[in-house]
Amino acid sequence: MDYSLRKLDAFPGRPGPVVLVVLDGVGIGKQDKGDAFHLSNPKNLLQWMKESQEKGLYIKLKAHGTAVGLPDDSDMGNSEVGHNAIGSGRICNQGAKLVNECLQSGKAFESDTWKALVGKAAKNKNTVHFLGLLSDGNIHSHINQLFQLIEGAVKEGIRSIRIHALLDGRDVGAVSGLEYIEKLENKLASLQNEVKGLDAKIASGGGRMYVTMDRYNSNWGMVRRGWNAHVYGILDLKELKEISESYPGYFRSAKEAIETSRRVCPKPHNEDQFNPPFVIVDEKGTPVGKMKDGDLVINFNYRGDRAIQISQAFTQKDFSYFDRGQYPKVEYAGLLEYDTEAHIPPKSLVPPPDIQNVSAQYLCASKVPSYAVSETHKYGHVTYFWNGNKSGYINKEYEKYEEVLSDPNDLIESRPEMKAKEITEKLLLALRSQKYRFLRINYANGDMVGHTGNLQACIQAMKTVDELLPQVVNEVYKQKGIVIFCADHGNVEEKLDDKGKKKTSHTLNPIPFFILDSCYQGEYKIDAKDIPTPGIANITATFIELLGYQTPSKYEKSLISFQK
Repeated sequence: MDYSLRKLDAFPGRPGPVVLVVLDGVGIGKQDKGDAFHLSNPKNLLQWMKESQEKGLYIKLKAHGTAVGLPDDSDMGNSEVGHNAIGSGRICNQGAKLVNECLQSGKAFESDTWKALVGKAAKNKNTVHFLGLLSDGNIHSHINQLFQLIEGAVKEGIRSIRIHALLDGRDVGAVSGLEYIEKLENKLASLQNEVKGLDAKIASGGGRMYVTMDRYNSNWGMVRRGWNAHVYGILDLKELKEISESYPGYFRSAKEAIETSRRVCPKPHNEDQFNPPFVIVDEKGTPVGKMKDGDLVINFNYRGDRAIQISQAFTQKDFSYFDRGQYPKVEYAGLLEYDTEAHIPPKSLVPPPDIQNVSAQYLCASKVPSYAVSETHKYGHVTYFWNGNKSGYINKEYEKYEEVLSDPNDLIESRPEMKAKEITEKLLLALRSQKYRFLRINYANGDMVGHTGNLQACIQAMKTVDELLPQVVNEVYKQKGIVIFCADHGNVEEKLDDKGKKKTSHTLNPIPFFILDSCYQGEYKIDAKDIPTPGIANITATFIELLGYQTPSKYEKSLISFQK
């Protein structure tokens, strides 16, 4: 396929570059006492928004639900599907929707992978272990999908099931974990009443931001904690004592583990997302869910970033991130293939979204030099997810990616500035080199600090970003270029729920989109009257047109129209 873009007759582009600034997790809130963006009084961003509105260069965009390929409009957007949409210019069926269709149609249970893995485990009377995030946040997983998978395994003849349940507290309420544990225990009890000889138990768990679910190689210690708890039923007691002398780690039930952590652990380990690891034991103190040769492990998360590293631990022969010990010979499958380029894991139950014809392919084919930068937390979003869930460069001759290493997760709340200064400096160096025509940067602060629910930290995060941005805008203006501001979903603008309690999840709010053009003479305006629901997938055609090229035919319509 020829990806070369045609020049736009109506607009040749500006002499300088186009810079896309993604304010990750910054939506449009109610300007109330929980709106950290509003409370931070970001004078620069507010001034630019006002100026853009006056010129007709501002619009609110939908960044959740059907606008990003999720099942319905009650589903919060997230950084992965958001960057898929902005990078590809289209709305593609995403994680939850893909998996829902596959499970509800029964295709997942008819696949060769399911039959080979689950059928073999049933025949050999092995245990099936389900590992993942126990939540209905619909960002990484959904508890109803877990229930469908358990039911499918039972129908296949599996009679031994263990659940390794990671607590959320991030995409759902900060201390809602017990609700999901209760739902799971009720489900297992119901199935055991219906099916003779079924042995189904919760075996281990912990908080998602402390156990198992690291991403981008940020903290392999998290994965090690999970590995030891899930595979061996072993905990690092010295590490636990550093958190609390009164948290033993071994419990008779998941409910007891969570209630104990809330009672005896200091902040943040008294909340779900940082809950210390736990192992469930029987009356003799023996772990109930140690993995054995021949067992099958199914990761029931569908989102890739926080499932890749634990998948590597289970499947890679050459593995050096920590000592796995003499681990059992288990089969392992992901609900999805979490890295479609590196094929991690090698076996998965649901085919991944096939996102082709991404913007980077068009820009590289048109010899438009591009640059992407972020810190570790969002580096994969401006590269891997931007490029349709594919690792590496599209064409290294015309692209440059740079990553700034993030601080550990547990420092985000105390260092809300994160690496905003460092990535700004990288972007400025790239701009001053004048090598690149299209540049993109992701500021992780709004989302990552937003997930802590700490209102004051969120306010400081937004102040930090706002104070840095004039350097970027001034440099682009100096080069007679364009700056586009957007976000991928909401978060930081809604840090209190309806009851006034701390909120740590994403939101259903729209996001701001506005254009700053150093040479603007009214040549174009934002005009979405022909777009039924303007969303973030429309951003792609917009920046392509501002570069001076025609929109690819398969893309969602541009947000701008050129004035005659």
